[in-house]
Amino acid sequence: MSSSPPPVKVPFSVRRDHEFLYLQEVDALITALAQTRYPIRNQALALLLFCQALQPSELCWLRWCDLNFSENLLLVTRNRLKSSRCPSGQITVNLQPLCPPEIDILQKLYTQRTTGWVFASERKQRLNERSLHHLIQQAGANAGLPLTVHPYMLRRSGLYYRAAVLLQPLGLSLRSCCLLWNWYNTNIPFSAQQEQEYGAIRRKQEEAFLIALERMKAFTGIGVEQNVIDYLLGAFLLFPRLQGIPQDYWLTPTSWHEQTLPKKFRPSFSR
Repeated sequence: MSSSPPPVKVPFSVRRDHEFLYLQEVDALITALAQTRYPIRNQALALLLFCQALQPSELCWLRWCDLNFSENLLLVTRNRLKSSRCPSGQITVNLQPLCPPEIDILQKLYTQRTTGWVFASERKQRLNERSLHHLIQQAGANAGLPLTVHPYMLRRSGLYYRAAVLLQPLGLSLRSCCLLWNWYNTNIPFSAQQEQEYGAIRRKQEEAFLIALERMKAFTGIGVEQNVIDYLLGAFLLFPRLQGIPQDYWLTPTSWHEQTLPKKFRPSFSR
């Protein structure tokens, strides 16, 4: 008896037309999670995926000792690995401010704690990434979203939203951002038209763009700038013209709006 061939994997581009969630889809997902068996835990999962832009592994490894309710801070070990909390090599550890909805729901979850893990399973074990994926996917289906949802979509949307908050005051278009990126990070020669367009960008806009790039890099813990720029430019996917960005949607702590950068990161404006 011959075995049947394995199923053909359907490309992501066929299964869904975007790999992030629009804000109304984030709202619908969180509303659907409120109707689950463990609404407080599950809504907290979605909020931290979006607001703190956590990876599933980073979220599932959170312990209550990582939260500081007196200062409303979350310690995040952005280890970029799934299997270990203490990987070899460089580890990025961030202290990230929590927004009011996160504080409120985490305090409620804290009163229900049964283990040292922030997100525990019914068996009082650490919630694993597979269970997290299932929860988010099922919530997306219950919310009636027209695409299959996974946790990375919430993370990606949170990063796109933060990038939009950073870029919106700068008055830069998507093309201008791409020109600045190519000017500082590639050796691709500019055409005469591109040189002219680059010259039209004001010095303050240029510096602010590089500040935004460094802030995204520090927040995500991603060391390769080629990956960080994808999240920064993703702001134009969520808000094509960087218009209509709500300034009080779930996250945006006040400090995120501050356009400051340590002296060692300030650009010298030379290619």
